[in-house]
Amino acid sequence: MKVLERAAQAAEAVMGRVAWLMSAAAALSVAGIVAILVFSSLQRYMLAQPIPETEELAAFLFVTVAFLSVPEGFTSNRQIRVLLVWRKLPDRAQGWAMVLGHLLTIAVLVMLIVQLRDFAAMSYEFQSRSYVSDFIMWPWMAVIPVSLGVLCLAVAARALVDLHAVLSGAPVREARAATELEPE
Repeated sequence: MKVLERAAQAAEAVMGRVAWLMSAAAALSVAGIVAILVFSSLQRYMLAQPIPETEELAAFLFVTVAFLSVPEGFTSNRQIRVLLVWRKLPDRAQGWAMVLGHLLTIAVLVMLIVQLRDFAAMSYEFQSRSYVSDFIMWPWMAVIPVSLGVLCLAVAARALVDLHAVLSGAPVREARAATELEPE
């Protein structure tokens, strides 16, 4: 039991650090969006020479921001939770329901990752390029399955933590968080 606990905690800690690094990259992407838009506005209004690549590059960076920040939201417990039915379950069932939810989430993420990886691979194979700016598309497309892969690993680590909690009779993290959120 101690081995499972140590492995689960170590895996969750590693995923937390990876997610934080991805979130830092997302923050840099936000800074890139701001810089591109400011520079483009200056070009347009001061020099009357708009930059045609602005919208495409900003869109690519926006998608990057959205997907790179998802794992950090999960690992820091800032994801959306719908706990109406879950809270009505007995304590022991809550833990098993959470573990089952993690496993179903992993299954869905794996299916998405496979499909999106294939899509990015096809883009690489054909050397797809964007319409206006002629940017190579596959690196931007690869951000999505990579981010979802990290999220999948983070959910797997959380599943191990919650499984250990259930097996040892302790409440899962969501149960502890739910009691902290309840009004007094």
